[in-house]
Amino acid sequence: MANYKAVANGNWSNLAIWQDNSSGSFVASTVLPGASDDVYSNTFTVTINQDITVASLRNTAATGISQSGNIAFQVTTSRSITCTGMGLVTLNGGSQLLLVNAINVTLNLVADVYSQNNGGGGADYAISAISGNVVINHTGNVYYLLTTTGFGVGRVIQIANTNTYNFIGNIYGNGLSQRLVLFHLNGATANLNITGNLFVGACVGIDLNGGNVDLVGDISVSSLTNAICPFALAGGGGPINLTFSGNITTTTQFTIAFDTMRVHPTGNISWQFLTTNAGQYRTLYTPGVATGHPATNNVRTGIVYGPTNNLTGTCAVPPAAAVSIGVPVDNTVGTAQLDTNALAASLTATLAPALDASLSVSLDASLSASLPAAIAPLLWDEDVANLTTPNSIGERVKNCATVATTGAQIASFNP
Repeated sequence: MANYKAVANGNWSNLAIWQDNSSGSFVASTVLPGASDDVYSNTFTVTINQDITVASLRNTAATGISQSGNIAFQVTTSRSITCTGMGLVTLNGGSQLLLVNAINVTLNLVADVYSQNNGGGGADYAISAISGNVVINHTGNVYYLLTTTGFGVGRVIQIANTNTYNFIGNIYGNGLSQRLVLFHLNGATANLNITGNLFVGACVGIDLNGGNVDLVGDISVSSLTNAICPFALAGGGGPINLTFSGNITTTTQFTIAFDTMRVHPTGNISWQFLTTNAGQYRTLYTPGVATGHPATNNVRTGIVYGPTNNLTGTCAVPPAAAVSIGVPVDNTVGTAQLDTNALAASLTATLAPALDASLSVSLDASLSASLPAAIAPLLWDEDVANLTTPNSIGERVKNCATVATTGAQIASFNP
């Protein structure tokens, strides 16, 4: 690990602009800064003309190194910057640590940002994007600290014009001045998209002179300030649009000042406010927040309830007459006789009248159509010898005279 310092303005890839103290004192570098090195601008401007990985980028002072008061590092083409150590470290004094200084540029940045204001004057930007159509994708945390009482102007990150800043991480602001700003938007078409939590002490979290903010995360304010407000530094501003999803906790004053605020259609949100009674709070909730109300499947079907009558029960409760006798249901017990004998008797009593009439008509129609044809051959083709049952119709009929038998008898007497 070594400290690198620039000794002239120039491109990062130019070895001649670097000195490092890897030998114990600063001498001309033989290799470019690497992943374990802290890199200082040392009052010069270095153009980062290649993708880099270092421990940190700094415009602060150190032994043998002077603090910068101008642009320390700049990006003029699309680049990736990764910081494995402390990240971007800056101190106020009218300087800009990292400037994206070209249009249609994308910067992919992985780094924490540490910005310190000592109460002096001048705007201090750790990261600034003022050219058009710049996209910065930043993953890391942002920390801001005011070390002495003062009314100095300070801004950590500035997004202007048609630029977009996509930030993933948490934002921590601490200090003693309300004129210190973590994020500053300057332009009606500037866009700031944050996925993370905003913790604000005595400074402004997001200051807008126009622009669009989409914040997915929680806001916590612990001092007399606004977490998000329009153009705190100059008292003016353009149209502001804020879309927010998260919880708000404040122990002082109202946390957000805005022109238009939208709440994300999904997600559960609670906002805590200080009341006029010291030390007492009230909390507002969106309907999805768990507030102790029972789940809808535990509430009787059709019952409307909830903090804003926004919930409807879905639990179907059968009547006591449909539940077996003695079984608990609702606030009573079932009264239905559901044993097998009772079911059989109930089915018989219910179905028999209808079935009797239906079966009778059906059987009559069926038998009328089928029995004559079926019985006739059985009746007339029966052998007389089989008609032996005493006093039966068949036995009597087999002995009755017929035209045929009478004719046969007469013919037998003819000579």
